[in-house]
Amino acid sequence: MSTTLAVYICQKCGWADFHQAPNCPRCQSDLRQSMLEGVGKIVTYTAIRYPPVGYEDQAPYVVAIISLENGPKVIGRIASPIDDVKIGSKVMLSSNKDGVLEFKLSP
Repeated sequence: MSTTLAVYICQKCGWADFHQAPNCPRCQSDLRQSMLEGVGKIVTYTAIRYPPVGYEDQAPYVVAIISLENGPKVIGRIASPIDDVKIGSKVMLSSNKDGVLEFKLSP
């Protein structure tokens, strides 16, 4: 089972993001918080082989753009072997620590 993720959805235009905002950045309407299962598909990804200082011991790792079901696109790390990651792969949110999202491939 995946972890849930709070998203903020505009009641007027449908804009959505998981970062809280005072109102919709597109139309200035009110936002509604909704909880989504952290399930989606990989839209694109990159393998980080030469990481920034402080992350050298974690390389190589994958960072991807995930299109959440019924929600926005988010950026997250994929906690699976690089060779198993493909565009279109289904993923589940496994961790959300201080806004840093980590996904794993769905079986």
